[in-house]
Amino acid sequence: MPIEDGVYSESDLEAAKILNDFLPPRLFDAHAHPYDWSFIPQSHGSGSCNALRPRAELRDYLEDMGPLLGGRDVGMNMIPMPDISMGDPKTGNLDTSVRFTAEQLDKYPGNTGEVLVLPGDTEADIEKRLVHPDIRGFKCYHSMAKRKPTWNASIGEYLPESAWAVADRRGFVITLHMVKDKALSDPENLSYITAMAGRYPNAVLILAHAARSFAAWTGLEAVEKLAPFPNVWFDFAAVCESPAMFQVMKTCGVKRCMWGSDYAVSRLAGKAISLADTFYWIGKNDLERFAGATAFHSWLIATENLMATRQACLMLGASRGEVEDLFCNNALGLFGLK
Repeated sequence: MPIEDGVYSESDLEAAKILNDFLPPRLFDAHAHPYDWSFIPQSHGSGSCNALRPRAELRDYLEDMGPLLGGRDVGMNMIPMPDISMGDPKTGNLDTSVRFTAEQLDKYPGNTGEVLVLPGDTEADIEKRLVHPDIRGFKCYHSMAKRKPTWNASIGEYLPESAWAVADRRGFVITLHMVKDKALSDPENLSYITAMAGRYPNAVLILAHAARSFAAWTGLEAVEKLAPFPNVWFDFAAVCESPAMFQVMKTCGVKRCMWGSDYAVSRLAGKAISLADTFYWIGKNDLERFAGATAFHSWLIATENLMATRQACLMLGASRGEVEDLFCNNALGLFGLK
């Protein structure tokens, strides 16, 4: 069977049988990206996760993720898909993304959403984007930073302090995909997180991707420094190896962790792997090199993530209740849902 993005292999479907016995009956995806091509013009080129559909909303998510999730009841925190064009007010793409999120929250009640914040935003700028009562947080992204390359940007260069102030005042979340090679082990990143979490205790910082531990070692030791901060949480979106997830749950507690798919990234074939002192995203082209190997099997990122999360829970000896907390209850409590 050819390796295709968005297509479940027989091996994916075999893994789904294992996951069916592991996953709780209700799920809440704390990190997913519904979108429409109209406001992400630079983010849906060939090979992109967004190229598989011109528009993706909750019903599309349920169709795409259904073979793995087994028809379960799934809620979602809708995080805007960032596009570099949103940094230019002339395009109107940021405003369009906010309207899209509000429309989705009206169409699919019982879910939550976030809005994008930009480096130069004032508190008033951010407040204007809170156009729906179920918008409960903010998303920042390094591509909006002025520094080039943006992968080396400090957190404060793309996450304005105004977002912290609004989040603290309203009890909102901030979803942060940090950058820099050492991620959480970078002294500047770690110092920023502890300082701001202490300064704004009513704001909840969600460190996406298990504190961006795609290179597992970056989170294994540094995460201990975050244990004393109850307003620092973690989502496990798109993490494909178990060590960092295990260490986060062991050190900071399952109650501060949430599962996320990173949809539509989850639809791509491949996985992120630790490699030397960095990480590498294995993609469709890499997998095709191995396709002739004896008994070679490949999974979509969604499968890799769920199986790695399951492995981390097994390593931890997580109880059934803790698994339900990780996959649903923690997010419902954090976002104020029933």
